[in-house]
Amino acid sequence: MIRRPFLVALVGSAALVVTLSGCSLLRGGDDPLPGPSRAASTPSAAPTDAAPDPDIENAALNPPRIAAGTLLTETDVTSPTGRTSIHVRVLADADGTFRTELSGWRSTESQAMTLEFRRSVPKPSDGYGTPYGQVQWAAGQTPPASTRLDGVGARPDFLESVVLMPTVTTDSDGSVDSASWAGHVLAVAPLTWHVPTPYPDMHVTLGEARPGAYGIVSAQGGRSADYLVAHGDDQVTVAKRFGVSIPELRWMNPDMRTLNGEWLIEGTHLNLDPQGR
Repeated sequence: MIRRPFLVALVGSAALVVTLSGCSLLRGGDDPLPGPSRAASTPSAAPTDAAPDPDIENAALNPPRIAAGTLLTETDVTSPTGRTSIHVRVLADADGTFRTELSGWRSTESQAMTLEFRRSVPKPSDGYGTPYGQVQWAAGQTPPASTRLDGVGARPDFLESVVLMPTVTTDSDGSVDSASWAGHVLAVAPLTWHVPTPYPDMHVTLGEARPGAYGIVSAQGGRSADYLVAHGDDQVTVAKRFGVSIPELRWMNPDMRTLNGEWLIEGTHLNLDPQGR
């Protein structure tokens, strides 16, 4: 993935400014940084039947689409013995989605197989991880030539590897049919993405807690700034608190989930570090 230089500046003991990418839709939040504690006020409950927020309805919630047919990454996934191998490509489609193209499949093992993408780079023989874009095929069959790469939002370049795993299967009589190495990584390849950062001028500012954005800011999991979502937080107000647009917030958090397309999930974590996505 092509990344541009960024600047992290610490102000006092808790403030953070990160310079990165794009034009901001819902700017604001150059307020003093709150301390790392929950605000004394109790935010109101997030309604489940509230009218849609016009800020969300009028916003383009994702970065601009990548031109259809653009090759985003390409690699060979080969087992350490060299007996199993497949060629993997990821391309952009016209509707803003992505597809995985598979070719050159060969293996001396007759075993059902799963290909999946991950946010980390496991080692051969490692076990299960959080999968994205799984593709499966039965023993003795060839993999599909093209499948949709779902669940990756508007940019798939947060994924760091593609993995082959022999699949645990169940026979018609209900018995489990699997080799001893099924469910473990057989082959893995790190990914190099050719996807420019969509927001090269993004500027994240840690603003004060406010109704709709009462969460706690801290450093966590290798991120220089992490946000713990509070009850009643919504993505519009959280974006305003940190001086970014909704698309920028969603780009930094490809796994971000919402209720009714607006309310954030209490207790989940949001990344505020563009390099930590």
